[in-house]
Amino acid sequence: MKNIKRCTRCILSENFPKIEFDEKGVCNICNNELLCSTDSVIIDKARGEIKNLFDVARGKSEYDAILCYSGGKDSTYTLKLAVEKYNLKVLSFTLDNGFISPTAFRNIEKVVSKLGVDQITYRPSYKFMKSLFRLSSLETIYNPRTLIRISANCNSCISIVNNTALKLALEKDIPFILAGFTLGQIPCNTIYYKNNYEFLKDTRKPILDKLKSQLGDEVSRYFEISDSLITKSGFYPHNINLLTLEDITENEIIEEILPMGWEIPKDVDGCSTNCIINAFNNHIHNEKYGYSPYELELSHLIRNGQIARERALEKIYDRPVDQIEYTYRELEIKHN
Repeated sequence: MKNIKRCTRCILSENFPKIEFDEKGVCNICNNELLCSTDSVIIDKARGEIKNLFDVARGKSEYDAILCYSGGKDSTYTLKLAVEKYNLKVLSFTLDNGFISPTAFRNIEKVVSKLGVDQITYRPSYKFMKSLFRLSSLETIYNPRTLIRISANCNSCISIVNNTALKLALEKDIPFILAGFTLGQIPCNTIYYKNNYEFLKDTRKPILDKLKSQLGDEVSRYFEISDSLITKSGFYPHNINLLTLEDITENEIIEEILPMGWEIPKDVDGCSTNCIINAFNNHIHNEKYGYSPYELELSHLIRNGQIARERALEKIYDRPVDQIEYTYRELEIKHN
């Protein structure tokens, strides 16, 4: 993997979809100056519009926002932004997928206590989560185009996170759902958007049908919302990714959150600060597609000067064998 050809400016590899290199070894995405300038314009516009949304809605519900909090560095910093910079009353929500680092849980406890926010932790059936991860690992559930910036297991997990957060927002009339994604993890047209479950329901049906055929009707509990709740609520919240608005490096984020008692977990791979299964997810993605699901995100951060190229390479090459082997055993997947 270390011998694979990569862009000399970012870390996109020759196996990344639709990648091309010029005579200097620079990829077509790095050479797309219009893409970079367009992102900047969109971010500037989003800052003002998000501020206006917060100003109009602040204080009108029990909570101004629900934040999807994994305990990792990005969502920790996003929680800090929501409370201290934007003055929002936040409900912190954590999905325990069965593979969260104990250090991440301690980080969650310390940070929510420090910031004075309410916290909900939801743990789906571990049996179901293992079956879901096993299925996502072994079979093609999602369109490969969906997986250029995320592994299949992460996509399955985040789908449950998003669905549960939306349920809570509808039940409690919370106008905003916040997450700690960076550009690269998400496209710039999703910095903020109005949630529309009915539209998503139609587009997700083929995937849910695949999941139900393998895992049964239990899928509905975690991936769907009842029509009665939608009708009763009568509104949809905005999804907002505050971290995309910040010009901040990884080291600066860590410096900001360390005073709250946050610690770097030692039982995760270089691309995660909360989830033990992440090393396995990246391994499976590399085996199937020949590139890391973190290449796009890290390359975006490199272009913005938010991470050094050498550091980004260290992250994707960090693949703890013990974590990968542990997950193979837990999911009961045989391998050579």
